[in-house]
Amino acid sequence: MFLSNAPTLFMLAALMVGSLVLVHLAQERQERNVIRLYRLAALDRRRASIISVIANLKQVDDNPEVARVLGQALKSDLVRIQKLDPARGAEPEVRQGSSAADKGAGGDAKRSRVDSKTSFSSEREVTKARAHINDALALIRHLYEVRKVSGEALESTARHLGMLSALVGVNSNIHMAEQAMANADAKKALGHYRAAESYLLNGPLKGPEGEEKLQLILTRKQQILDSAAREESGQEYYTDRAA
Repeated sequence: MFLSNAPTLFMLAALMVGSLVLVHLAQERQERNVIRLYRLAALDRRRASIISVIANLKQVDDNPEVARVLGQALKSDLVRIQKLDPARGAEPEVRQGSSAADKGAGGDAKRSRVDSKTSFSSEREVTKARAHINDALALIRHLYEVRKVSGEALESTARHLGMLSALVGVNSNIHMAEQAMANADAKKALGHYRAAESYLLNGPLKGPEGEEKLQLILTRKQQILDSAAREESGQEYYTDRAA
């Protein structure tokens, strides 16, 4: 009886084992698909962050090194996205670096362009610009942690972004001080010149450029103080004459 049913039992056991193997394979495939989708989502979030940081930073900065570091990380992520999901179409390229005309610009022209891009007309704009710089620095640090950026590139870009943040503070306060002087608001102008002086004395902007800006600020401050002293002296003179 047992021998006659042995082939049937064997077939049933084989079917059971086969079913278990198929279920296991299906689970493994599902797990791999979940991991793939998780990686795709993470890469998509980082891709969007890099594109956003690049676009925002261009409003403040033309530095090719920072653009190159971010651009390389972006291209690497796009390649991984394509490998994980070949069905997706090619992502739009993000233009990096400066134009040929920018690359050929001399030192004075470059400084003039940087000063122009880092001179804002309100504290709100300054806060926004510095937030973009902080976002770029945070992103590059993250890229270093996930080994997308070398330690040398992190150090170089962090040093540049720190200098850029100081430039925004200095140049914007000088610009706002000049606006205040144009509106005959010497008190407000003096406050902005003092803020710019503080950025220079306590920040990383040193050397000839920093010294040049500091001398400009000190000269303008003294002019305001001398003008205020003359006005006060004139008022005292007329007060004495009236008495």
